[in-house]
Amino acid sequence: MNKKAEILIVDDDLDYVKSIRAILESKEYTVDAAYDRDSAMEKIKNTKPDLILLDIMMDKLDDGFALCYRLKHDSELKKIPILTISAIAEKTGFKFSPATDGECLEADDYVEKPVKPSDLLERIEKLLKG
Repeated sequence: MNKKAEILIVDDDLDYVKSIRAILESKEYTVDAAYDRDSAMEKIKNTKPDLILLDIMMDKLDDGFALCYRLKHDSELKKIPILTISAIAEKTGFKFSPATDGECLEADDYVEKPVKPSDLLERIEKLLKG
């Protein structure tokens, strides 16, 4: 029997988390959520999810960026793939490019809200396969 992949959604938009959770659970992923940087870090350390779906623009502008940076510089947690997502990143001057910004943000991939469920699931599958 295959183990379900565990995904942690880190986003302060409760409605968005609810809709993404429903999409992921329909594909039989195990899903948990954290709504701020501190609770996210605690859950990540305790459960070591298979993938993190991270809003890089939470309440405090740098919370998502700081969490991503912290995870990618933690020897125990840096291998967890991070799919970053944001509705306002491009409007604030941030446009993710793996060739340039990937080095700064160090995320494994980036999508803009709203994202089509099929696109989100495709990116998640790609990251989980490594």
